[in-house]
Amino acid sequence: MKILMINGTMRKGSTYQVGKLAIEEIMQEGDQLTELFLPKDMPEFCRGCAACIRESETRCLDYLMYMKRFTRMIDEADLLIFTSPVYVMHVSGAMKALLDHYGYRCMIHRPEASMFGKQAICIVTAAGGGIRSALKDIKDSLLYWGVARIYTLGVKVGTSG
Repeated sequence: MKILMINGTMRKGSTYQVGKLAIEEIMQEGDQLTELFLPKDMPEFCRGCAACIRESETRCLDYLMYMKRFTRMIDEADLLIFTSPVYVMHVSGAMKALLDHYGYRCMIHRPEASMFGKQAICIVTAAGGGIRSALKDIKDSLLYWGVARIYTLGVKVGTSG
């Protein structure tokens, strides 16, 4: 099985550690894990030009530099794992920027059939509130992409001083 873990921050703190624990429980011999870290692997915000919706995702100004690679990895993965700490009651800005780039994949625009057989896990951590709304940020996007099975895990953690 190919597993793609997309981390909503560069830090390898609580959120990352919870994600790694989940992977340890899931992975079997022969499985392949690829990890991406935001914003390093996708530093650009969606510009809202809608060229991806009106024409093709290849018209996105970020396609060649970032999105082509990301999209290939998402399409090839059997299991997608999205991790994000809660920032101001939602996912990290870098995670939101990535999810925005895939607006064209929503079921009402141009659904991608490869998503219909995928599974995903959404993992968020928070020292306070916001777990439910941050999980919803990721899960809603995955639902609109047509991901078949979506699991969520929200974990309360201590503050990192």
